[in-house]
Amino acid sequence: MFESILDIFRKRKIRKHISNVPTGFIPLDKITTVNVVIDVEEPGFDLLKDEIMAWGKRNGLKVSIYFFDFRKLGKDELLLTSINTTILKKELDWLGTPDFSKAGPLLSDQSDLFISMVDNGSFPIEFLSKCSKASFKIGRCGFEGHAYDMIFSGSQAEESKPDSRQIFSAITEFLTKIK
Repeated sequence: MFESILDIFRKRKIRKHISNVPTGFIPLDKITTVNVVIDVEEPGFDLLKDEIMAWGKRNGLKVSIYFFDFRKLGKDELLLTSINTTILKKELDWLGTPDFSKAGPLLSDQSDLFISMVDNGSFPIEFLSKCSKASFKIGRCGFEGHAYDMIFSGSQAEESKPDSRQIFSAITEFLTKIK
């Protein structure tokens, strides 16, 4: 019962903030700005972050990376990422919407490309994906209403499931083929 009520309010929140920017495939040479969302709990996220930044530098792109860190941190544990670009679980409202002080730049920035490296269908990533004003959107998990222009999901079998770095490599390889 509570879940269905929550769904109604979530859909209403998305409708209120959804992007009206037309999306579609854009060739890499027409892309100048990229927003990427990474889950800190993903194995090797720091290597992925470095690869994304290096790819951006090689291609002359302005890359902004945002992080989801929903781990329960102990008193002596520190964040692994910048507090300004990291969305914490305690910063979500009761619907699961990220705090606009952190997500605002991502949502208001009219970037050319939005890439979600988050491999789950949670509401926070659905909200960011649907409300981002990017012209080309790539993700790893589909949502009702087609938030992405392209989805890279990999294999469903856990033992052969590719890691985020392999998925990002496939994304960048595909981007070079768009003409």
